[in-house]
Amino acid sequence: MSRTHCIVAAALAFAAPLSAQGKLVNLTGRPIVALEEPFTSINGVRELPGNRAIVVDAGEKTVQMADFTRRTLTKISRNGSGPGEYQLPMAAYAGPDNNTYVSDPMVGKVHVVTADGKIPSTIFPPGGDGPGSLIVPRSIDSRGRLYYQGMGFIPGENRMSDTVPIVRWDPVAKRVDTLTYVPSGMVNTVNSSANRTSFTMRMNPYTRTDVWAALPDGRVAIVRPDPYRVDIVTGPGKVVKGVPIAYTPVKIGKAERDAFRKALTSSGGPMMVTRGTTSGGGGGAPSNTGPTVSRGTPGAIADEDFPAVMPAYSNQVRVSPEGEVWVPRNRPASDKVPTYDIFDSNGKLIGKATLKPGCVVVGFGAGTVYLSRQDPDDDLHYLEKYNR
Repeated sequence: MSRTHCIVAAALAFAAPLSAQGKLVNLTGRPIVALEEPFTSINGVRELPGNRAIVVDAGEKTVQMADFTRRTLTKISRNGSGPGEYQLPMAAYAGPDNNTYVSDPMVGKVHVVTADGKIPSTIFPPGGDGPGSLIVPRSIDSRGRLYYQGMGFIPGENRMSDTVPIVRWDPVAKRVDTLTYVPSGMVNTVNSSANRTSFTMRMNPYTRTDVWAALPDGRVAIVRPDPYRVDIVTGPGKVVKGVPIAYTPVKIGKAERDAFRKALTSSGGPMMVTRGTTSGGGGGAPSNTGPTVSRGTPGAIADEDFPAVMPAYSNQVRVSPEGEVWVPRNRPASDKVPTYDIFDSNGKLIGKATLKPGCVVVGFGAGTVYLSRQDPDDDLHYLEKYNR
């Protein structure tokens, strides 16, 4: 093959046109059903049989059962520290047997919500310190295995790790596997006073870092920023690289900073994780305190914390029951139309979804997709169900 032909072939492989991939999902029309009762935020939706779904609202700290036939919402349990109660529900994952796993990082638990809206049991991940600490689950696969990103805490050292593991925990087999390592993407702050050292982790806006989610079959899709692509982790230490996708970075100005702060406010504020180490008195061994999860103040994000340009995508990556990876694209504040790149379970770009202004994807079902639509008049969120 001639040098010219090689260059042309490489260019075509780098960014195949969307028209060649064919799948265009239009979510700008009328939904199948929309609930009239608003939410402060919609952080996760898990579809259930009978035209129902579990909905998590981290802003109000609630878990509710949505009935789309009756168009009603029924609160499940309550906020508290007793059995079957929760403190900071953050996400809803599809567990085995129509159970829904609701993460509660404030107390380091995963609540098991049954299809009839009860919380009969709670899952406690293995304890322990170090970069592989299991605090906040990111995903669950079809076998009920939970996936975590390590927090980067290094016991006995006044620093945090720059890279952290993706960890898979099997509650049934009592097994923990480290699949691969990714950049932490976190800003780490170390504060020392007397005999105590605390470590706080938070993420700056528009950080160019890897974002990932587990696929139903147990593989993991990692969205990479440089170059923009989707890699697939097929097993511990085994990564298949995807084809890079060309894009034009979006510049960040005042309008983009203000829009980011507003969106973060509506989601409840940035999440921060803090852990501490207390030195032992009289030569004793140091002790480590468990992690605490808190919400920061969006308005406190300084202008200098924003980079000059955005990465191609935001961090709200979602995976469908069929293993499609939906990646939300970043856009200027003047562009009101949200779009998602759709990749198949092997990391190949296969299409694009277009949403109405103010909408984001919050969950999937069997041939369905759930959107959270933020009303510009009251800034509240409304749940809508669509075919896809």
